[in-house]
Amino acid sequence: MKLLTIRTLYFALITIFSSAAAEPKSQYGGFASDTDGHQAYLDYIHGLEMIPVGTGAELQQAVEAVPVESDIAITPEQEADLCAWLYDFLVAFSASGSDSLAAAFYLREGVNNPDGIQKIKAQFAAFESGPAATQLKSLGMEIPQRSVDDTPFALFQAMHRFGLNMKGRDYFFGNVSFLDSKYRVFERQGEYESYSDYTQAHGLLPIGATMWSPQLRKEVEKGLKAGEQRVFAQFMFIVEEPEEFASFEATVRHPFFVRLVWSPKKNMWRLVEALVSNNAPVLFLFNST
Repeated sequence: MKLLTIRTLYFALITIFSSAAAEPKSQYGGFASDTDGHQAYLDYIHGLEMIPVGTGAELQQAVEAVPVESDIAITPEQEADLCAWLYDFLVAFSASGSDSLAAAFYLREGVNNPDGIQKIKAQFAAFESGPAATQLKSLGMEIPQRSVDDTPFALFQAMHRFGLNMKGRDYFFGNVSFLDSKYRVFERQGEYESYSDYTQAHGLLPIGATMWSPQLRKEVEKGLKAGEQRVFAQFMFIVEEPEEFASFEATVRHPFFVRLVWSPKKNMWRLVEALVSNNAPVLFLFNST
Protein backbone atom coordinates (compact mmCIF):
# COMPACT_ATOMS: atom_id res chain seq x y z
CA MET A 1 0.00 0.00 0.00
CA LYS A 2 2.85 2.37 0.85
CA LEU A 3 4.52 1.66 -2.52
CA LEU A 4 1.26 2.40 -4.32
CA THR A 5 0.92 5.70 -2.49
CA ILE A 6 4.45 6.69 -3.45
CA ARG A 7 3.79 5.88 -7.10
CA THR A 8 0.53 7.87 -7.04
CA LEU A 9 2.30 10.90 -5.62
CA TYR A 10 5.17 10.51 -8.06
CA PHE A 11 2.95 10.49 -11.15
CA ALA A 12 1.00 13.48 -9.81
CA LEU A 13 4.24 15.44 -10.25
CA ILE A 14 5.09 14.13 -13.70
CA THR A 15 3.66 17.15 -15.57
CA ILE A 16 6.10 19.40 -13.75
CA PHE A 17 9.18 17.20 -13.76
CA SER A 18 8.90 15.16 -16.98
CA SER A 19 6.80 13.49 -19.64
CA ALA A 20 6.90 9.92 -20.95
CA ALA A 21 7.60 9.05 -24.59
CA ALA A 22 6.45 5.96 -26.45
CA GLU A 23 8.49 2.78 -26.52
CA PRO A 24 11.23 2.48 -29.15
CA LYS A 25 11.53 0.10 -32.07
CA SER A 26 13.24 -3.26 -31.94
CA GLN A 27 16.90 -2.25 -32.19
CA TYR A 28 18.99 -0.28 -29.71
CA GLY A 29 22.22 1.13 -31.05
CA GLY A 30 23.18 -2.11 -32.79
CA PHE A 31 22.21 -4.26 -29.81
CA ALA A 32 19.28 -6.65 -30.21
CA SER A 33 16.18 -5.96 -28.14
CA ASP A 34 16.10 -9.46 -26.62
CA THR A 35 17.58 -10.40 -23.24
CA ASP A 36 21.01 -11.25 -24.63
CA GLY A 37 21.16 -8.02 -26.60
CA HIS A 38 20.16 -5.92 -23.62
CA GLN A 39 22.78 -7.61 -21.46
CA ALA A 40 25.39 -6.94 -24.15
CA TYR A 41 24.40 -3.27 -24.08
CA LEU A 42 24.66 -3.13 -20.29
CA ASP A 43 28.07 -4.78 -20.45
CA TYR A 44 29.14 -2.19 -23.01
CA ILE A 45 28.14 0.97 -21.13
CA HIS A 46 29.40 -0.39 -17.81
CA GLY A 47 32.74 -1.07 -19.45
CA LEU A 48 33.18 2.56 -20.51
CA GLU A 49 35.86 4.67 -18.89
CA MET A 50 34.21 7.49 -16.94
CA ILE A 51 35.44 10.78 -15.53
CA PRO A 52 34.04 12.44 -12.40
CA VAL A 53 31.59 15.30 -12.87
CA GLY A 54 32.85 18.33 -10.99
CA THR A 55 34.30 21.77 -11.42
CA GLY A 56 37.82 21.90 -12.74
CA ALA A 57 40.07 21.33 -15.71
CA GLU A 58 39.36 17.63 -16.27
CA LEU A 59 35.67 18.03 -17.07
CA GLN A 60 36.23 21.32 -18.90
CA GLN A 61 38.83 19.77 -21.19
CA ALA A 62 36.68 16.69 -21.80
CA VAL A 63 33.67 18.83 -22.78
CA GLU A 64 35.81 20.93 -25.12
CA ALA A 65 37.32 17.78 -26.68
CA VAL A 66 33.94 16.47 -27.87
CA PRO A 67 34.14 16.78 -31.68
CA VAL A 68 31.81 19.08 -33.61
CA GLU A 69 30.09 17.63 -36.68
CA SER A 70 28.34 20.40 -38.57
CA ASP A 71 26.50 20.85 -41.88
CA ILE A 72 27.05 24.60 -41.60
CA ALA A 73 29.75 26.98 -40.49
CA ILE A 74 29.45 27.82 -36.81
CA THR A 75 31.14 30.72 -35.04
CA PRO A 76 33.71 30.34 -32.24
CA GLU A 77 31.14 31.99 -29.98
CA GLN A 78 28.54 29.33 -30.80
CA GLU A 79 31.02 26.51 -30.21
CA ALA A 80 32.16 28.03 -26.90
CA ASP A 81 28.59 28.43 -25.65
CA LEU A 82 27.81 24.86 -26.68
CA CYS A 83 30.60 23.60 -24.44
CA ALA A 84 29.57 26.02 -21.68
CA TRP A 85 25.98 24.74 -21.74
CA LEU A 86 27.06 21.11 -21.31
CA TYR A 87 29.66 21.90 -18.65
CA ASP A 88 27.25 24.07 -16.62
CA PHE A 89 24.46 21.49 -16.91
CA LEU A 90 26.59 18.63 -15.63
CA VAL A 91 28.09 20.65 -12.79
CA ALA A 92 24.75 22.13 -11.66
CA PHE A 93 23.34 18.66 -10.98
CA SER A 94 26.49 17.11 -9.51
CA ALA A 95 28.16 17.19 -6.10
CA SER A 96 29.91 20.37 -7.24
CA GLY A 97 26.54 22.04 -7.72
CA SER A 98 23.81 23.06 -5.29
CA ASP A 99 20.10 23.79 -5.20
CA SER A 100 20.92 27.43 -5.96
CA LEU A 101 23.14 26.53 -8.90
CA ALA A 102 20.44 24.24 -10.28
CA ALA A 103 17.85 27.03 -10.02
CA ALA A 104 20.23 29.42 -11.76
CA PHE A 105 20.69 26.92 -14.59
CA TYR A 106 16.94 26.50 -15.05
CA LEU A 107 16.61 30.29 -15.28
CA ARG A 108 19.78 30.96 -17.30
CA GLU A 109 17.59 32.30 -20.13
CA GLY A 110 15.27 34.25 -17.83
CA VAL A 111 11.59 33.52 -17.19
CA ASN A 112 10.10 32.27 -20.46
CA ASN A 113 7.13 30.28 -19.15
CA PRO A 114 4.88 32.12 -16.63
CA ASP A 115 2.40 29.23 -16.78
CA GLY A 116 5.14 26.86 -15.65
CA ILE A 117 5.84 29.10 -12.66
CA GLN A 118 2.16 29.05 -11.76
CA LYS A 119 2.08 25.25 -11.93
CA ILE A 120 4.96 25.04 -9.48
CA LYS A 121 3.15 27.46 -7.14
CA ALA A 122 0.00 25.35 -7.40
CA GLN A 123 1.94 22.20 -6.55
CA PHE A 124 3.42 23.84 -3.47
CA ALA A 125 -0.08 24.92 -2.43
CA ALA A 126 -1.22 21.30 -2.74
CA PHE A 127 1.65 20.21 -0.50
CA GLU A 128 0.52 22.60 2.25
CA SER A 129 -2.90 20.99 2.68
CA GLY A 130 -5.10 18.31 1.18
CA PRO A 131 -4.41 14.73 0.01
CA ALA A 132 -0.84 15.40 -1.17
CA ALA A 133 0.16 16.81 2.22
CA THR A 134 -1.50 13.91 4.02
CA GLN A 135 0.31 11.36 1.84
CA LEU A 136 3.68 12.97 2.42
CA LYS A 137 3.16 13.03 6.18
CA SER A 138 2.00 9.41 6.25
CA LEU A 139 5.17 8.38 4.43
CA GLY A 140 7.34 10.33 6.82
CA MET A 141 8.48 12.68 4.06
CA GLU A 142 9.27 16.29 4.76
CA ILE A 143 6.72 18.78 3.44
CA PRO A 144 8.56 20.95 0.88
CA GLN A 145 8.76 24.59 1.89
CA ARG A 146 8.80 27.48 -0.56
CA SER A 147 10.37 30.85 0.14
CA VAL A 148 8.04 33.59 1.35
CA ASP A 149 9.02 35.82 -1.59
CA ASP A 150 7.80 33.28 -4.20
CA THR A 151 10.34 34.45 -6.78
CA PRO A 152 10.94 32.13 -9.75
CA PHE A 153 14.43 31.45 -8.43
CA ALA A 154 13.14 30.44 -4.99
CA LEU A 155 10.42 28.25 -6.49
CA PHE A 156 12.81 26.37 -8.77
CA GLN A 157 15.31 26.02 -5.95
CA ALA A 158 12.72 24.52 -3.57
CA MET A 159 11.09 22.25 -6.17
CA HIS A 160 14.48 20.98 -7.30
CA ARG A 161 15.27 20.03 -3.71
CA PHE A 162 11.94 18.18 -3.48
CA GLY A 163 12.78 16.25 -6.66
CA LEU A 164 16.10 15.19 -5.15
CA ASN A 165 14.34 14.07 -1.99
CA MET A 166 11.83 12.09 -4.08
CA LYS A 167 14.75 10.22 -5.63
CA GLY A 168 16.49 9.82 -2.26
CA ARG A 169 19.69 11.66 -3.14
CA ASP A 170 21.47 15.00 -2.98
CA TYR A 171 22.49 15.22 -6.64
CA PHE A 172 22.05 13.29 -9.90
CA PHE A 173 25.38 13.04 -11.74
CA GLY A 174 28.46 11.25 -10.47
CA ASN A 175 30.49 10.35 -13.58
CA VAL A 176 30.24 10.88 -17.33
CA SER A 177 31.62 9.39 -20.54
CA PHE A 178 31.93 11.17 -23.90
CA LEU A 179 33.40 8.19 -25.77
CA ASP A 180 30.77 8.15 -28.55
CA SER A 181 29.72 11.79 -28.17
CA LYS A 182 29.77 14.56 -30.75
CA TYR A 183 28.06 17.92 -31.15
CA ARG A 184 25.85 17.61 -34.23
CA VAL A 185 24.98 21.08 -35.60
CA PHE A 186 22.44 21.53 -38.42
CA GLU A 187 19.77 23.81 -39.89
CA ARG A 188 16.07 23.04 -40.20
CA GLN A 189 13.03 24.62 -41.84
CA GLY A 190 9.44 23.40 -42.12
CA GLU A 191 8.14 20.60 -39.90
CA TYR A 192 9.87 20.03 -36.57
CA GLU A 193 11.26 16.51 -36.18
CA SER A 194 11.58 15.46 -32.56
CA TYR A 195 14.90 14.21 -31.23
CA SER A 196 12.86 11.64 -29.33
CA ASP A 197 11.47 10.30 -32.61
CA TYR A 198 15.00 10.09 -34.02
CA THR A 199 16.37 8.13 -31.05
CA GLN A 200 13.47 5.69 -31.18
CA ALA A 201 13.67 5.19 -34.95
CA HIS A 202 17.39 4.41 -34.62
CA GLY A 203 17.01 2.23 -31.55
CA LEU A 204 19.08 4.44 -29.27
CA LEU A 205 16.92 4.09 -26.15
CA PRO A 206 15.80 0.87 -24.42
CA ILE A 207 12.22 0.25 -23.25
CA GLY A 208 10.94 3.78 -23.63
CA ALA A 209 12.10 7.25 -22.70
CA THR A 210 11.37 10.14 -20.37
CA MET A 211 11.45 13.51 -22.12
CA TRP A 212 11.45 17.19 -21.15
CA SER A 213 10.32 19.93 -23.55
CA PRO A 214 10.47 23.57 -22.44
CA GLN A 215 7.91 26.14 -23.58
CA LEU A 216 10.41 27.24 -26.23
CA ARG A 217 9.74 24.10 -28.29
CA LYS A 218 6.23 25.30 -29.17
CA GLU A 219 7.62 28.62 -30.35
CA VAL A 220 10.28 26.85 -32.43
CA GLU A 221 7.75 24.51 -34.06
CA LYS A 222 5.47 27.43 -34.91
CA GLY A 223 8.35 29.44 -36.37
CA LEU A 224 9.59 26.57 -38.52
CA LYS A 225 6.12 26.06 -40.00
CA ALA A 226 5.98 29.79 -40.77
CA GLY A 227 9.17 29.51 -42.83
CA GLU A 228 11.83 30.37 -40.29
CA GLN A 229 15.19 28.63 -40.55
CA ARG A 230 16.74 27.67 -37.22
CA VAL A 231 20.12 26.27 -36.19
CA PHE A 232 20.08 23.29 -33.83
CA ALA A 233 22.72 21.33 -31.94
CA GLN A 234 22.21 17.89 -30.44
CA PHE A 235 24.48 15.52 -28.56
CA MET A 236 24.52 12.39 -26.41
CA PHE A 237 26.65 11.30 -23.48
CA ILE A 238 26.60 8.51 -20.87
CA VAL A 239 26.00 9.50 -17.25
CA GLU A 240 26.47 7.42 -14.11
CA GLU A 241 24.54 8.00 -10.92
CA PRO A 242 26.52 8.79 -7.74
CA GLU A 243 27.83 5.59 -6.18
CA GLU A 244 26.64 6.54 -2.70
CA PHE A 245 23.01 6.66 -3.89
CA ALA A 246 22.99 3.44 -5.91
CA SER A 247 20.22 1.08 -4.87
CA PHE A 248 21.55 -1.97 -6.75
CA GLU A 249 24.82 -3.86 -6.88
CA ALA A 250 26.01 -1.63 -9.72
CA THR A 251 25.37 2.05 -10.26
CA VAL A 252 22.91 2.97 -13.00
CA ARG A 253 24.48 4.28 -16.20
CA HIS A 254 22.22 5.72 -18.85
CA PRO A 255 22.42 7.73 -22.11
CA PHE A 256 21.36 11.37 -21.95
CA PHE A 257 20.20 13.16 -25.11
CA VAL A 258 20.03 16.95 -25.51
CA ARG A 259 18.86 19.20 -28.35
CA LEU A 260 19.48 22.96 -28.29
CA VAL A 261 18.50 25.80 -30.63
CA TRP A 262 20.58 28.91 -31.26
CA SER A 263 18.94 32.19 -30.29
CA PRO A 264 20.35 35.18 -32.22
CA LYS A 265 18.41 37.54 -29.94
CA LYS A 266 19.83 36.12 -26.73
CA ASN A 267 23.10 35.12 -28.40
CA MET A 268 23.06 31.73 -26.71
CA TRP A 269 22.00 28.10 -27.06
CA ARG A 270 18.60 27.28 -25.55
CA LEU A 271 17.17 23.90 -24.61
CA VAL A 272 14.47 22.40 -26.86
CA GLU A 273 14.47 18.74 -25.77
CA ALA A 274 16.18 16.52 -23.22
CA LEU A 275 15.49 12.82 -22.90
CA VAL A 276 16.77 9.77 -21.04
CA SER A 277 15.91 6.10 -20.74
CA ASN A 278 13.08 5.30 -18.35
CA ASN A 279 15.38 3.69 -15.79
CA ALA A 280 17.42 6.86 -15.31
CA PRO A 281 17.26 7.96 -11.63
CA VAL A 282 16.76 11.67 -12.40
CA LEU A 283 14.02 14.31 -12.31
CA PHE A 284 14.19 17.76 -13.92
CA LEU A 285 12.03 20.88 -14.12
CA PHE A 286 12.63 21.76 -17.77
CA ASN A 287 8.92 21.41 -18.61
CA SER A 288 8.33 24.51 -16.49
CA THR A 289 10.97 26.67 -18.20
